[in-house]
Amino acid sequence: MFNAGTAYTDPQWFEAEKREIFRRLPLMVGLSRDIPQPGDKLLFDAVGPSILVVRDKDHRVHAYLNMCPHRATKLVQECRRSSLITCPFHGWTFDLQGKLVGLPGSESFAGIERAQLGLIRVPVVERHGMIFVVARPGSEPIDIDEYVGPLGDKLAIHDFARCKPIRKGRYDPRGNWKYTVDTFGEGYHVGTLHPKTVGPIVIQDMVTYDEMAPHHIVGFPRKTLLKDIAKPPTEWEESPLALAVLLFPNTIIQIQGPSSGPTYVFYHMFPGDNAYESFTLVETYRSGEIPEEADTAPYEAEHNAQQVVVATEDYTVASSAQANLEHAPEGFRIVYGSNEVSLQRFHRQVAKLIGRQMST
Repeated sequence: MFNAGTAYTDPQWFEAEKREIFRRLPLMVGLSRDIPQPGDKLLFDAVGPSILVVRDKDHRVHAYLNMCPHRATKLVQECRRSSLITCPFHGWTFDLQGKLVGLPGSESFAGIERAQLGLIRVPVVERHGMIFVVARPGSEPIDIDEYVGPLGDKLAIHDFARCKPIRKGRYDPRGNWKYTVDTFGEGYHVGTLHPKTVGPIVIQDMVTYDEMAPHHIVGFPRKTLLKDIAKPPTEWEESPLALAVLLFPNTIIQIQGPSSGPTYVFYHMFPGDNAYESFTLVETYRSGEIPEEADTAPYEAEHNAQQVVVATEDYTVASSAQANLEHAPEGFRIVYGSNEVSLQRFHRQVAKLIGRQMST
């Protein structure tokens, strides 16, 4: 299957993706554990508008534009737990449901109903221990069960609501956001690109693929499976796959880790300022099944190991490919093999959403 090289470079293609995908589809912005208590806050500004997510006294989640309705000042710069939201410019104060509850010099605003001056809502939903927003003003509900479809049952197994945060990071590769997503979708490159990191652990050019359009799960079999090949299936030892879950459009959930319990690494890939740039926000959590007081060192080590692979290996080649695509001859096409089916389906879905077509 082929894709136009300009899918990674064309400014109009890029703007259409930002408009039709990143401003219209539900985007995962965090886990429930990121804002566990009333008054906790989370900021999300990766796709344009600054969005403030809060948990109210009834433990419900709300999302608003992080913008005072008075003079558009950014309300929150740092996320501290509090029962009120106060604008740093003139002291207008809002409760966690977005209502204006404090108006200094209110006599200057006679004739304006306070109900008209509440925070501007953004669609938000909490499901499977995950928080999703649609990055535009509005109060319409998000049917997240319909959006995640059968993937929802797979997500529910992991009880993300109880996961313990370990570490966060950010990467700014010079590469289109789709190319960074591509690096998680196939095992074809494992032996060549990762000879000393992932290569010794997983089998080269072999994956399992479970499509749940537009999402998918790619599993990377470990080499420990090879010792069971000569045995009957009834004698095979259990060997869990390293999984990469694509929560379309831009979140990869890597599930793997030390024997003491699973590690969940969330990679959120976002468009940068132009088609040649992107950034990735990464967050590592450990399973909520692990006792809270358990040592975090194995999970911190897993986070660090993952970042070596992604930042210095995967994203290095993504950046070099992007540089070549900028100067590729007219009509150059990217080739996706049958062993890269997840990439084929991902790019077909992106193209469909922005009214483009891919060649076969």
